[in-house]
Amino acid sequence: MDPNPPPSGKGVLTTRVLALPALSQTTVSSASDIGNVDFSTKVECLEGKTIAVDRTMFWTGPGYSPAQSGYHSSVGTSALANTWYLPEGSSAWGFETWTLLLNPNDTAANITLTYMTETAGVKVLSKKVPAHSRATYSMAADIGAADASIEVTSDVPVVAERSMYRNNRREGSCSIGATAPAADYYLAEGATGYGVGFTTYVLVQNPGNDTNKVTLTYQTGSGEVAGPSFTMQPNTRKTVKVNDTLPSNTDVSTQVHGSKPLIAERAVYWDNGTGQAFHASIGLASPHMAFMLPDGQSSNGWETWTLVENPNPGAVRVRITYLPQGGGKSISFTDEIPKESRRSYSMGDKLPSGRASILVESLDGARPIMVERAMYVNDKGAGTDTIGGFSD
Repeated sequence: MDPNPPPSGKGVLTTRVLALPALSQTTVSSASDIGNVDFSTKVECLEGKTIAVDRTMFWTGPGYSPAQSGYHSSVGTSALANTWYLPEGSSAWGFETWTLLLNPNDTAANITLTYMTETAGVKVLSKKVPAHSRATYSMAADIGAADASIEVTSDVPVVAERSMYRNNRREGSCSIGATAPAADYYLAEGATGYGVGFTTYVLVQNPGNDTNKVTLTYQTGSGEVAGPSFTMQPNTRKTVKVNDTLPSNTDVSTQVHGSKPLIAERAVYWDNGTGQAFHASIGLASPHMAFMLPDGQSSNGWETWTLVENPNPGAVRVRITYLPQGGGKSISFTDEIPKESRRSYSMGDKLPSGRASILVESLDGARPIMVERAMYVNDKGAGTDTIGGFSD
């Protein structure tokens, strides 16, 4: 779907039909279909079977070498919504932030963008997205320099994502939004230190009209650790640096709890000596019994990590299955994750070289889990992260 639709307002560029083998990963490039253009994508199974889809983008910023290329990814969504929340965002500190809207409807979408800043109050703007098209909005152009969360409301159901770039687009991050606030949000990924200076931030958005008492709890490889507590003002955003609480070389998942409904996202920054890189992902309001992570690679310099958070008061057994590109024999293994802790699994341990999707299942019927997938390339010169599609 084209951001510059013709006068008819029908901005569909082209369609393509593919056959997917059973228990497999399929990778599709847009370049041969539509060339160089900004676009949004709709993927549907013509047989009504369940699939999971995410999207990865790569680029090389001006003045950088191929070894400094940037990457980001996000899972797709299976439903449109009239409201979306995007906790992370900044047009200060050298960042550029973009809100990406997909309108697959037959009519134009009338949009309200509400920026909830950390210190400068609320700023509200009106937009319009033509039918069957995509639109892109710059935070800097809308409100100037600020740290802000974003609320998107529309008179017809749409999809919203947010992308961020820094240092002349040396690297960037992207995430789908959340459609509803909740008392709890879960974030599986996070790390401190590990030789590249991993620095983790949790971004909390309070979209309500009441103050919100917020508590963070960290699930580490060795168990649960209490995080900070604070009170948020209405319609604001708060940034929490996880490294302020946890020691270096700690893997961490996070549970964010509010006295009122909220939304939470997590961003991780690092530098292997070739320039700062970062990735980010929205959290989920509850853990689930199964997660599907469409992308994954352990070849051509890539490393892929599956991050599993167990927020339950008891241990949970999980099964992880790699579904190879193009189909073929799947690879499965099981593990037990202690209560209130987190585990990291490297794809390269079971699939030394190849591409695969990842299926993660809780084998304990009453104990759901939270799962994300992180990928790195060029010796951690760049990386991506996203939540998976989920099922109960």
